[in-house]
Amino acid sequence: MPAQAVLQFIYPKTSASTFNMDYYLNRHWPLVEELWGPQGLLSWSVATGDKDTNYHVQAIVFWESLGVIENLTNVDEVMGDVKNFTDATPKKWVGAVVGGSKKIQG
Repeated sequence: MPAQAVLQFIYPKTSASTFNMDYYLNRHWPLVEELWGPQGLLSWSVATGDKDTNYHVQAIVFWESLGVIENLTNVDEVMGDVKNFTDATPKKWVGAVVGGSKKIQG
């Protein structure tokens, strides 16, 4: 089933903010998969920018539908884990997937 909704988190970077990538990838995302996988989480990706970017990371999370995102449980548990890997306050964006492609052969 193709993804129908996306939830993105970006973590702003300041001169004083910290970000523990090891914890984020190896502890936070397994928690997210455990709690939200059964609720319609399809996949996730994490991207980093160059050293001059204003963000630590961008997380892109694909879901079965917007309704799934709106009705998630365990949100407090997942968001409560943020303090374990960063002191940055994440910014959230939610949207419907309206287009895309299959794997492009080059």
